Amino acid sequence: MARRKDQAARREHLIAATLTIIATRGLGAVTMKSIAEEAGISPRLVAYYYPDLDDLIEATHQAATERYYWARQRDLEGDLSPEEKLARLMHSGLPRGHDLLLSQVLDEISVNASRSPMHATLMTLLFDREVSLYAAVLEVGRATGVFTLTDPADIVARNFVALEDALGLHLLAHNSSLTLERAEEQLASYAFATTGVRIKPAASIAASGKE
Repeated sequence: MARRKDQAARREHLIAATLTIIATRGLGAVTMKSIAEEAGISPRLVAYYYPDLDDLIEATHQAATERYYWARQRDLEGDLSPEEKLARLMHSGLPRGHDLLLSQVLDEISVNASRSPMHATLMTLLFDREVSLYAAVLEVGRATGVFTLTDPADIVARNFVALEDALGLHLLAHNSSLTLERAEEQLASYAFATTGVRIKPAASIAASGKE
């Protein structure tokens, strides 16, 4: 059992190193040598755990999508109103704070999704799961009379995710015409247009202490 835990810890260490490389230097910089240097181990040991570099990149992408999704899911925990949940979703959908590294990794990998069925599948799964978060909040808001939706919840939800992805792309590219504040204003504008309620992106208490 101890050996399995050690192996799991080593694999996690390699995934963490790969996440850092992709976020800071790009997917093209990921090699056995660069991972070994980042992890502080030998390239041979990297190859022992991941003989195929693509398998490590796939594991890293999967880890990034899982962590990103579940971080957003946790932000919705607690006895919250539909407005509060929507505000938290809008906040967590833009690259910032402690989740910035994951956003950078997902943005970098998304560029390669069209050339890799595996990456495309993971990107699709993440998109659908994020849409489901929005759709659930919007449905409850509509059912309780809080929101007056201009379109079906699933359409509004898909547009929310697509909008935050587009805004995130420009923010990560350091587009000088778009700031985080302006991106939040655009999300708030869309929220008002589709729900009839003025909602400003807001962090959860737990997340606000990490920024």
